[in-house]
Amino acid sequence: MNRRFVIFLDTSLWISALMALVYHERFLMFVDYDAMRVRSHIDQAFYFLTGLGHESFAVFFVINGIFVGLFLRHMPTAQGDRALLARWWRSHLALVPVLALGGLLDLAGVHFFNGSGLYSDFPAFSTVTLSWSAFYSNLFMLQPALAPTFGSNGMLYLYAYLWWSCCLLLVLRRAWRSHAPWPLAGGAAMLLGLVIWMPPTFWPWLTVWLLGVAVGLRGPWPRPLLHPLAAWGLLAAAILFSRLAGARTDLLPAPWGQLLMLWKYVIVGLGFAAVASVLYRSPMVPAARGAAPSFFARLNRHLADSASVAFLFHFPLMMLLTAIGADLFGHRLMQQPGPLCYALVGAIVMACYAASHALVRCIGARVGGLRPMV
Repeated sequence: MNRRFVIFLDTSLWISALMALVYHERFLMFVDYDAMRVRSHIDQAFYFLTGLGHESFAVFFVINGIFVGLFLRHMPTAQGDRALLARWWRSHLALVPVLALGGLLDLAGVHFFNGSGLYSDFPAFSTVTLSWSAFYSNLFMLQPALAPTFGSNGMLYLYAYLWWSCCLLLVLRRAWRSHAPWPLAGGAAMLLGLVIWMPPTFWPWLTVWLLGVAVGLRGPWPRPLLHPLAAWGLLAAAILFSRLAGARTDLLPAPWGQLLMLWKYVIVGLGFAAVASVLYRSPMVPAARGAAPSFFARLNRHLADSASVAFLFHFPLMMLLTAIGADLFGHRLMQQPGPLCYALVGAIVMACYAASHALVRCIGARVGGLRPMV
């Protein structure tokens, strides 16, 4: 692949993960934007950028789909589906320590550091459901349709969406190629089952993920499908629209306003997929074999390797660190922004990302099948 394309994916991956972490920590430590007493330019920029948490999820889904598409493209057709499913299943086993460690952190917070009421009085942040039924339901990807997410880790519903998206893609690909009645019936049955079972939010995220799969499967293109400036402009416009629209369902008459809010992240995914397709081109000059990657490339790769675990693991640790700060050091929740608050947000986010990197090194797996190719 074009080295520029790989660097772009790595950088986008860890930046989107970092943005999601800052987005969540801001909700724990800062007041809402409307409740700010003084709004400096720094505060306004911070609130605007950290409001892009769900947009970063869309970027994450597109990149995941791109890697899946690359895997299927570079594997023999007869073996690609089984190999991808096997790789997803092996990486899925790494979810066990993630679930267990997150549950232990939540138990510690509930029993020892709940003086601020973070685990009991703020259901808007996360509903802490610590039970064996929730644990096993999340292990078998039954959240959020049949079970709540385990503990405070609300991000696990996105992992379930990725898992079922991959299963649906593989079943439908097999049915399409075989044209035999049983595979076709199996594909139709799984699609119908997901239609009945999954909540409406699943389908926009499936669409975002499939945009990435299409980029990985169909590229590289000898010529860009769009002019680079047009692709970047589309992404910027999509992000700006999504951010300014917020949760306003009154932009269009009912029920179109609700549908727009449900599907607006597909627009962000489309913009990012357009930029990725522009950058995914065959290299004009092959990279020198055996050339050592630069320090930036190695750092970029390490940060990207930790991104998927950071998405899946950060919230229980973030809740615990915030609760410790409130109980032991008197740092109240939902404060007005200030230098100390900014410093604490940065420290907690860095601690969560560092812990995710350490967890990746310990479990020896890249959770979620995010990197099946590179």
